[in-house]
Amino acid sequence: MDHAEYFATTPAPCNLQDVAQRTRDFVAYNSSLNRRVVLVSSGGTTVPLENQTVRFLDNFSAGTRGATSAEYFIQAGYAVLFLHRQFSLEPYTRHYTHAKNCFLDFLTADPDGHLRVVDQHQSEIASALVKYQDANKNCKLLKIGFVTVHDYLFYLRQITMEMSTLGCYGMYYLAAAVSDYYIPHSKMVMNRCFLDLGFTFNLNFYICRLSTKFNRLMVP
Repeated sequence: MDHAEYFATTPAPCNLQDVAQRTRDFVAYNSSLNRRVVLVSSGGTTVPLENQTVRFLDNFSAGTRGATSAEYFIQAGYAVLFLHRQFSLEPYTRHYTHAKNCFLDFLTADPDGHLRVVDQHQSEIASALVKYQDANKNCKLLKIGFVTVHDYLFYLRQITMEMSTLGCYGMYYLAAAVSDYYIPHSKMVMNRCFLDLGFTFNLNFYICRLSTKFNRLMVP
């Protein structure tokens, strides 16, 4: 299946136009400041086995490299469009959302009921908070979440089209763990498949690559 057929026969995510508009606004704003923009993809994709998904195949990735790299890009002066797996690690919050210690361990309650950060963690949390707030306040970070490989491919194509106007001010850093197979929409059953009843399916393998101008997605 070529890329044109894939996108023509696969339902687009319902929020694709919202993603396009948010990306367009983000690119336009940072372009007006002559700020470089980098797309960072992060985390793993899933491959649904049914249309009404009960089971799926998952490419596991915590998203450590992508989230960490996004912080360094912002520090280097880039605006980051962070395309990430839902609930994977994110820039700045990654230090606490998946920490070995519960986030409540970083807090204490004073006798009057006010919360504060415990002394030994104040410096590191303050540093992360300042960077996080600066990135959001100055439109240096836009986060877009995906789950399935279909979400990822549609978002990736749309975002790269919106970023094509940036020229040398645009960069692509693709660190997501993307599935190299999928089940075409036409071959998926509607509800849960029961393998013990003799249900079989084939995984269609594909390789996705971006053209040299990153303005269209190829799925040979």
